[in-house]
Amino acid sequence: MELDLKDRKILAELEMNARITHAELGKVVGLSKQVVKYRIERLEKENLIQGYNAIVDLSKLGEVIYVIYLKLIKISSVQEKVWMKAIEKNTNVLGVGKNAGHWDMTFAIRCKNNQELDKIFKEISSGKSDRIKEKLITGEIESVYINLGLLHKGKKVEFETSEAQENIFIDETDKKIINYLSNNCRISLLDLSEKLGLSPNGAKNRIKQLEIKKIIIGYKTKINYEKIGYLHFRVFLHLNKFNKELYNKIKSFLKSKENVESVSRYIGYADVDFRCYSKNIVELYQFISDIKDKFLQEIIEVNSMPIFSWEKIIYYKSTSTKIS
Repeated sequence: MELDLKDRKILAELEMNARITHAELGKVVGLSKQVVKYRIERLEKENLIQGYNAIVDLSKLGEVIYVIYLKLIKISSVQEKVWMKAIEKNTNVLGVGKNAGHWDMTFAIRCKNNQELDKIFKEISSGKSDRIKEKLITGEIESVYINLGLLHKGKKVEFETSEAQENIFIDETDKKIINYLSNNCRISLLDLSEKLGLSPNGAKNRIKQLEIKKIIIGYKTKINYEKIGYLHFRVFLHLNKFNKELYNKIKSFLKSKENVESVSRYIGYADVDFRCYSKNIVELYQFISDIKDKFLQEIIEVNSMPIFSWEKIIYYKSTSTKIS
């Protein structure tokens, strides 16, 4: 899919500023708000833009993100798709992905403790346990999300979760706000206030408080880079001896690259986990070689996994709020 410079600038600005208005975006890219609106709608229709989601730091709400990898057997592609659709409907599931390589499927779950994780996984795998040959469960400690420079190079923007877990109280109205913004953060204040039964200023003030408390840490547009010829990979770094200083060095190195979208620290498998894009497998291997050379004494193993589908990640799906 070919994109002109204006489209690239629009996407680059939207990527980490998904709530920007058409008028504000028009000033940045040099177009009228009507033309910006038309271009965005076209990019949505062509599935280059796949969604607009608030990034929620669930650790502030006393929850943990668990990423689960499954190796499957004796299941057809049709059965697998049906199962993935069913998994997506679970209110604790943030996203589901299809992979290549050792692991066939990935999904992310939010929950408060291991007991809740066990309950949710049993619900998800009910009737499918004989199809699961192997599973790997990892728990997120911290993550940073970075804007890519593949479409148009600009100022680096990042959203970072906290490594310290809290349990900030939020009421039902706040939960509804997080729910709506997680599903579509470009919803207007007027529409949001009508759904909540608040004034637009009341809704705006509540959103501001959620941002101040760093429960909502940013607003991200899901761009379909595969549509314009990029391959999506998850890369795992196993370190000789992990420490925070080394992690920060690796994180800084990765954040400086134009093709890295997120860097995370998990417990349960690799020490560092990051997602990136490459034009081809050779480009990926060259990138991994650069990382190995940079941290020759610290990295003992690198694994990578192609991601074929991961359309969106919704950080908060409230059981009490129906999205319309």
